[in-house]
Amino acid sequence: MNTQDTNRKLPMRVKLGYSVASVAPTIQMLIQMYFLLYFYVNIVGLSGGVAGTIILIARVWDFINDPLMGSLVEKSNKPGGTCLWWMKRALIPIAIFMVLCYSAPNLSYTMKVVWAAATFICLGMSQTAYSIPMNALQPKLTTDRTERVKLGTYGGVASSILNAIVPAVTMPLVAMLSTSNPATAFTKLAAIYACVYLLMGFLGILGCRGYEINDYDKEKGENAPAPTVKEMFAALVQNKVSGVVFLIQVVKMLFSSLQGSMLLYFCTYNLGNANIMSVTTSVGVIFTIGATLLMVPLHKKLGNAGVGVLGAAIDTVTMLILVIIHVSNPKIYIAGGLIAVAGASLATNILSQCLMDSLDYGEWKTGRKNTAVVMSAYGIGTKIGLAFGGSIAAYVIGLIGFDPNAATQPENIVNIFFHMTITSEAVIYGIMLVLFLYLTKIEKKLPMMRAEIAARKEKQVQ
Repeated sequence: MNTQDTNRKLPMRVKLGYSVASVAPTIQMLIQMYFLLYFYVNIVGLSGGVAGTIILIARVWDFINDPLMGSLVEKSNKPGGTCLWWMKRALIPIAIFMVLCYSAPNLSYTMKVVWAAATFICLGMSQTAYSIPMNALQPKLTTDRTERVKLGTYGGVASSILNAIVPAVTMPLVAMLSTSNPATAFTKLAAIYACVYLLMGFLGILGCRGYEINDYDKEKGENAPAPTVKEMFAALVQNKVSGVVFLIQVVKMLFSSLQGSMLLYFCTYNLGNANIMSVTTSVGVIFTIGATLLMVPLHKKLGNAGVGVLGAAIDTVTMLILVIIHVSNPKIYIAGGLIAVAGASLATNILSQCLMDSLDYGEWKTGRKNTAVVMSAYGIGTKIGLAFGGSIAAYVIGLIGFDPNAATQPENIVNIFFHMTITSEAVIYGIMLVLFLYLTKIEKKLPMMRAEIAARKEKQVQ
């Protein structure tokens, strides 16, 4: 089927289905961001340096693994939809390795390191087999830009709810499930989260069934072969829009992982109350959903990149104010954090729309869409950012002489928690602001690119 046939409105079951399927990986990502370092250091007993190295190695492997998965999806031709086929078969391995990753068997220190590394790497590979085709599925459902933003809106609302629930309930549930061994509580909770992941994944796949379209570029005729791996990677390298989106995703996830790992420490030692983390994430979901629901009207007025500029600017300015006053008052932090999270939601949720715009740029530049490979840039950026953010946090914990058993911490350690939580956000979203401004220049040329693509196809038909 020609890609123009996909310029269609989507029924509610598909919108809800894709939203549920797309946010399922958020469960595993949130556990990793907020609690993996704590689990490795405080429960398993690994040093911060070892934990950071495990996270880094696993994510560096993903840098290779993700585009390979993208090329595999792009070259596959499965009945009922290639993306849906891969997503369905990845769910069971994900559930298994989620449980194993958050298990702490009674082993020697060396074998604990081996166990942690092996289970975390396998979990990452399983997640890749789901997330890469899942990211590639969205542009295969419709080419209508407004419909795509609506898909992102539904997904953003669902993601916001999970972002509020998972950090808020995880530690209370661990305490509730804990008996004499806290490690077993994490394993039990991981099993619960794995079941939720499975259910959301299967329901999402069911909702999207029958709507995935094979969008191989047909400029050389309807029977043109799928692009080779070499052609796909060459197209990815030449697509500077996807490259900018990749950079934004890297720095965004680097910060998210860094702050996620440090937020509990910041709330405990800088603000004097660990429960502020739960309060902020719980109340923040209202601001996140509100900002997400504005995506469609803002997209129509500002364009995708323009929405990113607005969101990044709100977050940057707000956090700079908190840095200047060196916030230590919980109420001021919560107020500033809620404003910042609204801006961050706009910048975060619009990013996948910018990446889908890069498909048009890539087709205009190279003659190929290469959907799965180009969309893998989002997953690669996520995992590289998670790797370096989590690793930096782990290495810092190991280097500064942090004592988890001490009721209070030295001033220098408390200041480090402040800068890695607050100052880093101002810097990261400032970088994102500059990158989004660059994307606005290219986005203005998209109508011209689409017109040239259509003219080329019309000429070949004749």
